[in-house]
Order: sequence, then structure tokens, then C-alpha cells
Amino acid sequence: MGPAMYDQLRDRIAQLLTRPRTLKPQTERQLSRYLTEHSAEMVPFLADAAARLEEHELDILFAPQFTPHLDDQAAVSDLLFHWQPTPEKLDQLVPDLCAQVGHVVVQLPGDVEAKLTLHEVMVERFVRLLHLHHAPAPGVSASMRESLPNELWSVATALLRQRGFTPTRQAWFARFVCHMASRHPIDQAQLEAAAQFIAGQPTLDGAALAVAAEAMVRAAVGSAAYAQSGRTYWSPDVAQHHHYHGQGQVDQGLVKTRQEEAEQLKMIEEDLKTFRDNDK
Repeated sequence: MGPAMYDQLRDRIAQLLTRPRTLKPQTERQLSRYLTEHSAEMVPFLADAAARLEEHELDILFAPQFTPHLDDQAAVSDLLFHWQPTPEKLDQLVPDLCAQVGHVVVQLPGDVEAKLTLHEVMVERFVRLLHLHHAPAPGVSASMRESLPNELWSVATALLRQRGFTPTRQAWFARFVCHMASRHPIDQAQLEAAAQFIAGQPTLDGAALAVAAEAMVRAAVGSAAYAQSGRTYWSPDVAQHHHYHGQGQVDQGLVKTRQEEAEQLKMIEEDLKTFRDNDK
């Protein structure tokens, strides 16, 4: 099963790498200096950047393009269910991907597309941050399959590979997710919020989690109330300088977002209150 699974993993990651990538504004600003230094235009420079720049420059410039998102991480979850690549296979992945994927398409402003030649440092970053070596044990992943639809199961197992999730914490969170799903429908935002909260806690003690959750909800409610109060200048001098433009203006989109976040966190708090972990 090993070689076939490795080939599937390599091909899946190659597909992820070849998705068109939007050039981030900060990358554009940083690139402008290099374009001036090299007297080059953006499109030909990107095609040549891997040869023109040092590895550390490439890593800094293109880190946003080669930092996998959660959906990238979820896209390989099924392949890591009953199999994980050995350290040797992980070392092999980067050169194999570089040989398979020569360049990626970068989307520039104005619907312009450019080819960015891949460098090993870009691929290494992408592969490393998929956390392939940190997949939960098969039993932990399997425990959530009956409680979650497949797309959410992939996200949940990807969240378990994030920093802060030891094997003990992975197993605890899987049980908690099943508890959440038994009480109410779950969406991805709730999963992410719950995982972020648990990953940041120093202990899984129920009493300590309850106190931390209460503080988290209180802060979220306060943030929603502050957004509802409208824009406020921190300094009277600054407000006067801007002729109090926008003072008291309420960003309804921000208010809605903050209120939704607070409601999600309240639900997580209630789930924690009713959670009885029998596998401590």
C-alpha cells in the first residue's frame, strides 16, 4: 500500500500547488524594489525569480503564496487516515514535486496571469506546513466519521494536525467534536473556533476550561458591543484634525460578524458545560 499511497499523496499535493495563486499586496510592494534593482517587468521577473533571488529572499517574498490554507490541509486528510509517509518519503516529496510541477500561475491585478517558476524552498514550506507527519491515530479520526459529514470530517482531522494538538489533545478534541455534533448542527466556523480555543489552553481540566470559555465569551460580547457603538477616535486632537469625519459611524458588516462570533463561542461554552469526558 505504501508506494501507491505515496504516489496519490504526491499527485494530490501537486494539484494543490498548481491552483492559481493571487499575488498578495504586501508581496507586490516588496517586489517593486527588486523590479527597480533588476530593471525588470513583473511578468518576466516572476518567471526568472527562482534563479535571480537568494533562497531566503524567495521564502520571505512568496511565503503568503505557499502557506497552505485549511482547505489545502483538509484536501489530504483522507490519504492520511490509515497511512502516513515515513520520514524518508517526506524527504522525497519535495524534490519529486519540484520535478513534477515546474511553475505555478500567479494572478496579478487587472486579471493578468504570470508564471512563477517553483523553487525548492517554496515547495518545502508548503509541504512542511501541511503537517503530514502529525496526523491523528486512525481510531481518533474514525471516531468522528459517524458524527460529521465527510467535508467537515476532513476539516476536523486537518485541525487536529495543527500546532498545539498533542496525541492526547487530539483524542480529547475528537470526543468533544462528537459531543458537539450530538447536541446541534456544526459548521466549519464552529469547528475552527473550538479548535483554536482548545489549542490555546494550558490544560484540559474541565473547571479551567469553563473559566477560560466564560472569559472568551465575555470578550467576544464586549467586542460586538464596541463595534455597535460606532467609530471612535482615540485622540481628540486626531478627531479634530479629521473634522470628526465618520465619528459614531457603525460598520454593520463588522457588527454582524462580531455578533455571529459571540454566538458561536456561547454555543461552544454550553457544549463544554455539558461535556463529560470519561477518558481522562
